[in-house]
Amino acid sequence: MIGTIDFRHDVENDIVIATPNWKIETKEDCEAWARQYGDYLGRFYRPMDVIFVLDDFVVTSAIISEWGEYRAKVVKAYTRFSYRVHSKSLVNIIVKASAIKHNASNEVADSVEAAIAEIKAQRVKAGVK
Repeated sequence: MIGTIDFRHDVENDIVIATPNWKIETKEDCEAWARQYGDYLGRFYRPMDVIFVLDDFVVTSAIISEWGEYRAKVVKAYTRFSYRVHSKSLVNIIVKASAIKHNASNEVADSVEAAIAEIKAQRVKAGVK
């Protein structure tokens, strides 16, 4: 069964909050998952700041390497600053490995509110809005 992603654009902070409801088990899952991000985030025509809320997100051990590649491509293509919230241990490990291997973001925050504050701080530090 194909998973879904609940996207919400926090217009006030100009941040997309993405809540995937997915269990990634196959390459086809990776492709569908990445396509959902591309379809939504591509409509902004610029890299967006994104918070990934991962309460209901699982990657099985059989697809770790492939998903790590897809994850890095999504992050590089569609995000500027991004944070993960509530990810499970295996997902944290995969994200960190993917970040190292593919030079992609792997920032983590304890809550959506903390992630928003961190993104705002990164914007100030980078001199962007």
